[in-house]
Formats: sequence, structure tokens, C-alpha cells
Amino acid sequence: MNRLTMFFSLLLIAVLATPLSLAQPSSYRARLSEVPVTPQDYQSITGVGEVFATLSGNTLTLNGTFEGLSSPATVAHVHNAPKAMNGPPIGAIEVTAARSGEISGSLELTAEQVQALHSEALYIMIHSDSNPGGEIRGWLL
Repeated sequence: MNRLTMFFSLLLIAVLATPLSLAQPSSYRARLSEVPVTPQDYQSITGVGEVFATLSGNTLTLNGTFEGLSSPATVAHVHNAPKAMNGPPIGAIEVTAARSGEISGSLELTAEQVQALHSEALYIMIHSDSNPGGEIRGWLL
């Protein structure tokens, strides 16, 4: 086999293998911690948690746990904003209505939201009775 034939054979293998590698699920993790939404929230928020996420195609699947909230969780969302910024929710996910529990869900993301995820601009926020604006959050990295 001459060099030119070998080069084109390797190039063909690389081109054919590329779509398979792009289709592989991507994994992410968020460490949930106390991040005050306003200065007034600083004294009333508590808790920690961890969420694991997998992106397969445009489907984001999330599973995790949390504990130590100041009051029972009411709702959880995935939000879109760069690190240390507040942003709008893009979808609700399930959360145990207690001070400790589980968080899970699945969302279909738009192409822009997938790009935000790759850019580390999606975060998980758990809201609670005493902190309806949000008690703990963490960015998916």
C-alpha cells in the first residue's frame, strides 16, 4: 500500500468515525451550594447538593441529591446564565418537597441551550418555602 492510499484510507476512517464520536453522551456535574440571590437572603439560606447530568442528543437528563435546606424545597429549575449571574428558568425538574431529598428530570434543549451547556452557562436552582427566589444552586460543568 503506497503512502497516498494509506493517507486516504486513514482520512476515510476518521471521517466515518466522527459522527459516532459526536453522538456520544456528554456528562456534567453541578455542586449545589448557598448562593444568595439578594443580600437579604445571605442570612437565611443553607444547604448543599450534587446533580449529575447527561446530554444525549438534545436530551438533558439530571439526577442528584440535596440536604440541609432551611425549609422544604418547593420547586427546582434549570436556568440559563453565565457563572455568578442570575438568569431565566428554561425548565422545571422534579424535587423532593422536604429539607433533604432527590432532584431529577429530563429536558429537551434547543440548539442555543446546548451551546449554553457547553459554555457552562446552565445552572440548577432549588427554591424553598423560606427562599422562593432560590436557596441553593450550581452550574453544570
